[in-house]
Amino acid sequence: MKIALAQMEVIPGKPKENIKKILEMVKNAKQEKVDLIAFPEMSVGGYLLGDKWLNDEFCVDLMSYNEDIRKASEGIAIAFGNIFIDKDINTRVGDKNIHPNKDGRTRKYNAVYVFQNGKEVKRAKETKILPPTVQPKTLLPNYRIFDDQRYFLSLEDVAKDFSVQLNELLQPFILEIRGKATPVGFEICEDLWCEDYRKDGKALNPTKMLIENGAKIIVNISASPWTYGKNATRDRKVKFLKSESGDKFVPFFYVNHTGVQNNGKNFVTFDGGSTVYNKNGEPIRFSKAAYEEELMIIDEKDLNGKAIERAKRNKIEQKYHALLAGIRHMKTTIGSNEQPSYVIGLSGGIDSSLVAALLVKAVGKDKIIGVNMPTKYNSQKTKDAAANLAKKLGIKYIVVPIGSLVDTNIELLNNADADKTAKKLSVLNIENVQAKIRGTSILSNLSAKYGSIFTNNGNKIETALGYATLYGDVGGAIAVIGDLTKTEIVEMCKFMNKEIFKEEVIPEILFPDRLWRFSEEKIIPSAELKEKQIDPMKFGYHCALTDAMTDYKKHTPVEILNWFLDGTLDKNLDKYFEGTIENPQGTTLELMKRWNVTNPEEFVKDLEWFDGLVNKNVFKRVQSPPIIITSKSAYGFDIRESVLPSETTREYDQLKEQVLRMKEYKPKEK
Repeated sequence: MKIALAQMEVIPGKPKENIKKILEMVKNAKQEKVDLIAFPEMSVGGYLLGDKWLNDEFCVDLMSYNEDIRKASEGIAIAFGNIFIDKDINTRVGDKNIHPNKDGRTRKYNAVYVFQNGKEVKRAKETKILPPTVQPKTLLPNYRIFDDQRYFLSLEDVAKDFSVQLNELLQPFILEIRGKATPVGFEICEDLWCEDYRKDGKALNPTKMLIENGAKIIVNISASPWTYGKNATRDRKVKFLKSESGDKFVPFFYVNHTGVQNNGKNFVTFDGGSTVYNKNGEPIRFSKAAYEEELMIIDEKDLNGKAIERAKRNKIEQKYHALLAGIRHMKTTIGSNEQPSYVIGLSGGIDSSLVAALLVKAVGKDKIIGVNMPTKYNSQKTKDAAANLAKKLGIKYIVVPIGSLVDTNIELLNNADADKTAKKLSVLNIENVQAKIRGTSILSNLSAKYGSIFTNNGNKIETALGYATLYGDVGGAIAVIGDLTKTEIVEMCKFMNKEIFKEEVIPEILFPDRLWRFSEEKIIPSAELKEKQIDPMKFGYHCALTDAMTDYKKHTPVEILNWFLDGTLDKNLDKYFEGTIENPQGTTLELMKRWNVTNPEEFVKDLEWFDGLVNKNVFKRVQSPPIIITSKSAYGFDIRESVLPSETTREYDQLKEQVLRMKEYKPKEK
């Protein structure tokens, strides 16, 4: 038996393009004498489509492509993911009861379809409860960016509706392979991540049920986004499945999307990572490269192969490739056949320098226009840094001084006397006027003039703290580095200079030392909106704090206070530097001393400043551009926020008093 895993780029909302690719890969598989080809979850229309799933006309159109695939199944078996609208459920089961989705609409399944030789494939044990050749997803994720429960009904809920055991509905399909009936179990994405889904104190394990019902191999079709460490975690989950089934475990095939999809507030990258596992739950075959399409073909005789190890790439390198993928797929997001061009504000700082470098590597230097917009507050150092970067990158570069526009705006606004008090703009108001002129008046209009996209250059700490101006630098069509901390930005710049450009392209005068100190000739991070302005963040320390408080398992100010009290704050925050900097152990303690947050009073003052700004600036984040996800929890749709007043808990108030009674932070000995 030959099996092909069709790791393909699925373009969301573009079924005509997807079906063309599906049929092409089927044709190639037939030429290779493949018996079964499996495509990813929702491979016809895409996965992250938001409330497009509530549009029945759209869903019916997606289902119309099933016929194309059925016809193409002559001489081969095809498994693929698509939507199924169960409009005829009453006719099929022969009752008059209502069988709706949980939202009262017509029941819909995120399903796998199986065709062979132009026909629907039967299960080992058929049931009228399920449509022919359609197997619904058993476990529906409802966390992070996933919203399956909003749109689809799970196989578990189908079983509850008809008062049958779930394992009765998890039946393998019987494929005719070279004259032999072969039971193959099909499941969808989250069904593999079953360890956290519990029933009667045990994992709700679709894989185990399929094996117990006779499946000789398992095929998991997925739409699983890239996350750092995801492939290794998936390997551990397959090992868990093996432990659950013991010696009965069978070869396991996993096929995934490539490309980028979005939910309006985040760009989500899919790296593929399709993998074949032997009956010991060990990986024996990987897809060749992340983010690349591939028709992986494996012969049954090779399924007893020995385990192999994944090539290890550090966190910064993996995030670099995720960002390139996010940028490169803007063309599919906007429905263009060509890569769009970009207008980027080049301040001479490290954030915009990194974004410009990423854009060049993603779409080419000819599509980038760098714009420097100085006022009297911009130093010669930053102006030179911006010009030198543009020259090194080979991009088009213009200087648009905005001093006269700033002066005109200040005069107009100061003369506007609505309350008859002759009130003038504050220093902060004047800072924001500059930012708004740069973002709204210059960049947005230049992008319109040249038919380009303009980027948001804000980083994750600025996004968290609201250190940006609405209608100014909180603008653009895509926030390229909005999920990177400042530490990650520095490390990615170093990586690009060393590994990508092989020379100093991003100016090293922007790089601090390990403890975020800058010698006199270097450029300290600054918005340059007033005299002698320096960014107020405690970089390094605040990077780890941001990661901790936005982690998938988010750590609260109460936990931070407890860590300070028991002397584990430094060690708990050190882990957020792992994979980012060399030798991260001990880094946080050094940074705490450098920023004087080993002092309890300064620590509490800083924590309340930090957390207060995070809560205060939700209103900016809900209006911000979509961010490319590179962490396990990104602002946008991944972290969903309501605009609420900030208030501490009673436990926080008690712990704060205990901290303030301390003389000094005492790190706990190993």
